[in-house]
Amino acid sequence: MASMKLSDKWFGRMVVPSLALLGLVGCDPGRDGLSWQLVEPSRLTRPGVVLFDPEARHQELAAMTEADRSFLCGPPSEEWQSFKAITRPKAPGSDRGQSAEPFAMEVMRATAWTVATHDRASGRAVARVMNRWANGRALTKVDETSNELYAVNRTVLPVIVSFAALKSAPGMDREKVGRIERWLSELMRMRRQMAPAPDKTTARNNHHYLNASVDMAWGALVGNQEAFDLGVDAYMDALAELRPDGSLPLETRRGARALWYQRHAIASLVTIAELAAVQGVDLYAREVDGRSLHDAIGFLVAAIHDPALVAPYAKEDANSRTDADWRDQDLTFLQTRGHGRQYMAWVEPYRARFPERPEARALTEILAEWDPDFQPAIDDYSGGNMSCFFAPAPSGQVAEGPSAQAALTTAGDDSR
Repeated sequence: MASMKLSDKWFGRMVVPSLALLGLVGCDPGRDGLSWQLVEPSRLTRPGVVLFDPEARHQELAAMTEADRSFLCGPPSEEWQSFKAITRPKAPGSDRGQSAEPFAMEVMRATAWTVATHDRASGRAVARVMNRWANGRALTKVDETSNELYAVNRTVLPVIVSFAALKSAPGMDREKVGRIERWLSELMRMRRQMAPAPDKTTARNNHHYLNASVDMAWGALVGNQEAFDLGVDAYMDALAELRPDGSLPLETRRGARALWYQRHAIASLVTIAELAAVQGVDLYAREVDGRSLHDAIGFLVAAIHDPALVAPYAKEDANSRTDADWRDQDLTFLQTRGHGRQYMAWVEPYRARFPERPEARALTEILAEWDPDFQPAIDDYSGGNMSCFFAPAPSGQVAEGPSAQAALTTAGDDSR
């Protein structure tokens, strides 16, 4: 799937239900019975900008109180760690390799603090550990399996987002920047060779969406339109898979983890939508058969409240990766994990963009009940600290006087 061009399937097309009512049915690159209308194709308008505009966000954060800024983006580490490069990442269900999670978490945390404060010490720490991993050709010793590709993807996505945010910062070592970019380019070539065949489930389910989000992020970073379009392609694939109730068949058949995987897919789809949004492309508005990403989110919300809604699909109990009964839905994804990730971090950009939508309001209520300490919400699958990158000031207050900007300037000159 990763080698497919957008023009092969979805390029410039979007379903318009009214055409079906008029009997004007066009070509059908997806499911049977879909109707199409040509729309403006995606275009990379801001090469190098990935997921969010770091300077614009820095200014938004600078207008917040110091307490709000630190709450969303910090606090900083007394001493950022530099982890040894791991050539073989540990894949789900495997006894081989080492976890790349500590490295990714340090990168995500230090990047957030650098974006918020322009703290040069934190920025240099990110460059230092990424350079160490580039020198060690990290993540390159893998087998061509879907789970090993998955392990690479979940680490590489936040690395690309962080690299994009910091590579042009003052004081960044140009030699290190070049080495890191060459390492990432090598990983992109390796990933293409690992892409699953189109008939494999992982070429169509949440693995596909995560994989495409990495392709899209890389395309945005280096100005590669074809790679960027792979994210749009996968997003449209997902919309074509949606049932009328908003459920995703390949995710909701997975027993006790049906909602877990519905959420998993949504996380990558929101990331894709935000990668597009910062380039001026509105994927949230796109529909297939009248269904959009809002419907998938709406189903998740409804089924969290009433798991009986997912029961007809969950009873298939396909590859749930748990021994739990399919009637007992695993909702632990609503709580921050032991390793510091919050798998609902995608809610931050979604509710910041759509504060008045009922789905956003319901998600806020659900998280307040399940995880009152939801923020800061950090997750590899979303690309980093989503609270820092997208959330409004928790207090709703604005910093007073010039002291806020002065504090940021001081932080930026930190020579630790």
